[in-house]
Amino acid sequence: MSTSSALAYFFSSFPSLSMTFLQREVRDLRAQRQNVALFANRRPKLGDFDPQDMNLYADTFYLYPIRPIRLLKANLKLIVTRPGAYKNALHQALRLHDGFNLQRLRNLARLFGAAVIAERLSALKINHLHVHFAFGAAGVALLLKTLLGITYSISIHGSDVLIPQPLIRQKLGQARFIISNCRFHIEHLRKEFPELGDQRFYHLPLGIDLSHPPWSSVCEVASPPPLRILSVARFNPIKNHALLLNALAQLKANQIFFRCRLVGEGPTRSKMMALATSLKLDRQVTFLGPLTETAVAQQMDWAHVVVLSSFSEGTPMTLIEAMAKKRAVVAPDITGIPELVVHEETGLLYPCNDQDRLIACLQKLADNPNLIRHMGNQGHWRARGQFDINRHTRNLITIFQQERMHD
Repeated sequence: MSTSSALAYFFSSFPSLSMTFLQREVRDLRAQRQNVALFANRRPKLGDFDPQDMNLYADTFYLYPIRPIRLLKANLKLIVTRPGAYKNALHQALRLHDGFNLQRLRNLARLFGAAVIAERLSALKINHLHVHFAFGAAGVALLLKTLLGITYSISIHGSDVLIPQPLIRQKLGQARFIISNCRFHIEHLRKEFPELGDQRFYHLPLGIDLSHPPWSSVCEVASPPPLRILSVARFNPIKNHALLLNALAQLKANQIFFRCRLVGEGPTRSKMMALATSLKLDRQVTFLGPLTETAVAQQMDWAHVVVLSSFSEGTPMTLIEAMAKKRAVVAPDITGIPELVVHEETGLLYPCNDQDRLIACLQKLADNPNLIRHMGNQGHWRARGQFDINRHTRNLITIFQQERMHD
């Protein structure tokens, strides 16, 4: 990892409403006088990110959308100036395959795009690329390593390493080092891929800015009833919203007075809205759609408890934000969540996909307003002690500095 004038960050898409921790990390790196060059595979649509992040949007170099002539020129330039490297990358793209449909075609598409990124990286004299999530951007980084001889590293977060991904073994194995937001992922990957035994892993919890709005203020809320339930999660199958909705239907049958608000967008939202209607929850459940970070914080001010029902997570930023707002949390006891939530102290954990236990957790909070306050207070101090963005960023900078010393 050679010294250069900038840290280079590479995302699949950036900025994003559902990944506010990425924007937060970049902003704090810049606040600590780190020059961060930003790259992303895809340009997000206006409205898919917070207006306050417009400066990050403007600063990001986007690969797509792109004119075909630009792709052609960038690839021809590399063929002429680095013929051996381009030939090796082409062979790599055709060779890498691990059972996913059309993988070689995807590799070729990423190679063509990597040539455009390579041109920009070379102009900036950047020799190391840091990628968030082991998704498509990591696949491009794999090819950039061959094209330019640069190194790359990856921050892993959850589903990117827990759900089968194309070329995951190669992406992780070729990375210079890997940063994980929880210890669970490190232990899981070492067991899943024994060949990663010599890989350098760093454990770095996520961070939140507790000194500035919207997370610096805490709003007290009247005790239930009704129990105010909030869920902030993208609508896709892995988030398992059906479990929460069915649990709420049973709470209603048990004559527990509650209101629930669901924040997020995604492919299963319409299906979940239809399920809520079929369960006769239209008066109790409100679907708010995607919200900005400030609007999410306002919803947490409204809530008593923040709930997740996922099949898979890392250490969800939603829970850190809830604890910062002195809100009790309820979540499945999976992956990195027990590293974040202390059961019966800062929140309640239940077995994954166990509807009866989820119902019991919510009913327990509905019946015990003092427990809600106690868990909120304890969670707040835990968030302050372990998930401060300034500490996160200082430790991140230290990791980059240590890696430079290995050169």
